[in-house]
Amino acid sequence: MPSCDHIAFRVHDIEKTIRFYEMVLPGRVIARRHGRDFMRSEIAYIEPHGQPGFALVVIQPTRIRFLLWLFHMLVPRQVRSYEHMGFACDSREAVDERARVARENKVRVLVPPTYVDEQVGYIFEVADPDNNPLEWTHGQSFG
Repeated sequence: MPSCDHIAFRVHDIEKTIRFYEMVLPGRVIARRHGRDFMRSEIAYIEPHGQPGFALVVIQPTRIRFLLWLFHMLVPRQVRSYEHMGFACDSREAVDERARVARENKVRVLVPPTYVDEQVGYIFEVADPDNNPLEWTHGQSFG
């Protein structure tokens, strides 16, 4: 059975994005490279702590960097969709710890630690430097 080993998305400032995910996720850069594509992309692979074999892949297409910034800043998230990255935590306290780190680092909070219901569970959501939502959950059920 295939398993998910990465998720990739475009960013407008790769260095700022790397610092954000190293601090808030937390994670570490496991590889970097320059793409050979027309956009002259810079690519970084960030491994969340405790999740070997999985990476967040952030891609900065340097030729359209300004356009990406404009899109992420001007187009409301609800228009784009409800896409987000979700990370399951072992406890509510672990979710609260992510919230503490986010507050200390002045990260924009989208949803404070909140119990929604039996299916969604306890969640906390922030926005990364490109307004991509990042969510931590406890007790979420997909069934």
